[in-house]
Amino acid sequence: MDSVAFIVDSTADFPIGWKPPLDLYKLPLRLIVNGKEYRDGIDIDSDRLCELMSQGHSVSTSLPSMEDIIRLFKEIKDKYEQIFVLTVSQKLSGTFNAVRMVIENLGLKNFLLLDSKAVSGKIFYILSRLMKDAMEGRRISQQSVAEYGKHCEMFFLLGSLDYLKKGGRIGKLSLLLGKLLHVRPVLKINREGEVAKAAVGMNQHDAIAKLIALVKSSAEKFSNYLLYGGYGSVRVKGTLEQVLSNFPKCDGLARVGATILAHTGPEVIGVLVGEGF
Repeated sequence: MDSVAFIVDSTADFPIGWKPPLDLYKLPLRLIVNGKEYRDGIDIDSDRLCELMSQGHSVSTSLPSMEDIIRLFKEIKDKYEQIFVLTVSQKLSGTFNAVRMVIENLGLKNFLLLDSKAVSGKIFYILSRLMKDAMEGRRISQQSVAEYGKHCEMFFLLGSLDYLKKGGRIGKLSLLLGKLLHVRPVLKINREGEVAKAAVGMNQHDAIAKLIALVKSSAEKFSNYLLYGGYGSVRVKGTLEQVLSNFPKCDGLARVGATILAHTGPEVIGVLVGEGF
């Protein structure tokens, strides 16, 4: 029996070419396009979703199916001494509660459920640190997740706030939405795992400048920092590269997954900066 494995859901985005040092499984959230259901990363990918959204198709998301969760958990439960399940923030999805129900109903004693209080690349950063802890024999807990969440920041810029508004994932932005629709906010995931405003640009150029300034300010907090970029549609990859050109290094690029794109829209770019480890 192997000692440790990890499970994330499909809201976690990884740098292209990254190879996890420990066994890693992914639970697919579901996307519904004009009434037809797809599993993220299995039946649909980012390119196909961007194409459908550009054609004006209606897109919504749903939790991983209970059947998929149960199937995976039963398949691997006897293969590992300890299995850590790191989900998207409870503030953004009911995935955590669905997974908790399965763990409790199946009586899985070797599963530890963790709320990342994050999404996308920020889950990747936290996961990477937890994997390092596991390999070095350190105890992993929800406190570990909270601590590593403080060691990184993820900022993102959208083409439009309409998708977040439709999906109801605006968190503390709800009181400001009316004003923000007419400007270009730079957003972040706060410590509680909600979408929050980091800065406001009056136009695209100003918003990009604000994004660069926020990343630079965060990077200066660390003597050794890691920097990753992520993008949705290939149309905005050049904009992301423009942002990243202001920094002496980039540790990797990620393609934003379909579930995230359903809520941000195709024209999203993001930058993660975190303490090196």
